[in-house]
Amino acid sequence: MGTQEGERSWVDVANDLLSRCNVNLRLRKLSDCNADVFITLYENILGETVPDYIALACSQEDDVHNVQSVIDSLSLDYLQISLSHITGENVVRGDKESIKNLLEIFDGLLEYLNEEINEESQNGDELNDSPNEDEGGKSKEPTSLEATEQKNTQQEETSVSPSVE
Repeated sequence: MGTQEGERSWVDVANDLLSRCNVNLRLRKLSDCNADVFITLYENILGETVPDYIALACSQEDDVHNVQSVIDSLSLDYLQISLSHITGENVVRGDKESIKNLLEIFDGLLEYLNEEINEESQNGDELNDSPNEDEGGKSKEPTSLEATEQKNTQQEETSVSPSVE
């Protein structure tokens, strides 16, 4: 029973990932996590096609190749860590531990990217707020840089330079 519950939670993780990527696919068991699922997650989360992807996978070897390409790209291009404990062959064969590990990586990656997007949008909102206006539309005091520029402009306007004739 414990393994069914553990497997169920990983199926939930997979379904949650697919749902958050707006993929209309629901898995019933962990072994449903095949090459197509991981390719779909990669492309939806990272917004890129899998490098060296075999589009018309006709055999188990093609599926192994495609999943290994996903793993290698995650390892080398994005995470810069070894993922040698996960192989495309084991994932395609249905090795539950390998599938769980790859799901965990995608779950963490999606969470990280969402946090980055939220931080950037918050920083963008702060940058878009006008620093010289408050809620009432009244001007605030100029910043020190603006005050210095205003003084310099006023001095230039009022100073009379000697004319050379």
